[in-house]
Amino acid sequence: MKRKIITGILTISLAAAFAAGCGSPAGENSAGSAAVSESTASGTDSGSTGDSSKKETAENGSGEAAETQYPLTVTDDLGNSVTIESEPERVVSLSPANTETLFALGADERIVGRTDYCSYPEEAAEVPSIGTYTSPNMELIISMEPDVIFASDYIDDSIRSQVENAGAKVIVFAGNDLESVEQDILTAGQVMNLNQEAEEITAGMEAQMEELQEILAGKTEEKSAFIDLGDYYSAGEGSLLGNMLDDIGVRNIAADTGEMWPQLSLEKIIESNPDVYISLYTAPEDLKAVSGLSSLECIKEGRIIYYDGLSPEADMIQRAGPRLAEGTRLLAEQIYPELFS
Repeated sequence: MKRKIITGILTISLAAAFAAGCGSPAGENSAGSAAVSESTASGTDSGSTGDSSKKETAENGSGEAAETQYPLTVTDDLGNSVTIESEPERVVSLSPANTETLFALGADERIVGRTDYCSYPEEAAEVPSIGTYTSPNMELIISMEPDVIFASDYIDDSIRSQVENAGAKVIVFAGNDLESVEQDILTAGQVMNLNQEAEEITAGMEAQMEELQEILAGKTEEKSAFIDLGDYYSAGEGSLLGNMLDDIGVRNIAADTGEMWPQLSLEKIIESNPDVYISLYTAPEDLKAVSGLSSLECIKEGRIIYYDGLSPEADMIQRAGPRLAEGTRLLAEQIYPELFS
């Protein structure tokens, strides 16, 4: 029930972003990191077991990532083992984050379908849409004859069964922090036989985060924040946004609820008195008009970070894909502006 409520009050791009690896608002599915479990890119024989805890892929003698050896078996973020018999030629993406990952890998020419909400990069608009990620056009997807479908944990069991019965393999990514998102990118690279590209992407993300941490080391205080997803629903412990706050040294006032997607009372928000109010739903002028909420120092002093749900900035901080490090820095710059002057 909570999943339906939150989906209704959030903008569709916000919901799409969560579904793609920010950990879905339902919180039922704990986001693990998809990993290769058999016939890895190192060229081991089919049936051998790889170490799914490692983020690196095998390298050949030249120092470059080795080509994927098929059949390849991966375990996705829902714990499902999926065997890919040969290099995929046709893929469908059922989440914006997965679409971004596939484009970043250079697999765009193999994408035959994407959702209505796959807005980045601009070239994604040239790919035929299969509808929404929660209610995709099944007949259209099946007619596209995809070898692999990269989905989010919003995929319905009945939808999964239909496309699998039609011959497609379904891999679910639901990363909820930098490490698991990087692993999902590496797994996508292995599935698509684009291992070198995947390693370059994740290495770049690591470098960006290292640079960010060096800057944040100069902060003299830990600020607190409330993330308002709409109707005072928030991103708690274990969510992508919650983990991003942890990464940049911000105390999340919703973290002590014990829920991934808690709904806080107005009294709880006022009592917590956050230093920064992060809104992804309600505009600042509307927040200032709310009785009680307007008494918060962060509201009175304009310490409101507002991301329109359909804006590029909102996408960047919510999509569990290759721009996650950029989104984390964006959030840090607005919470600790004094460190970036």
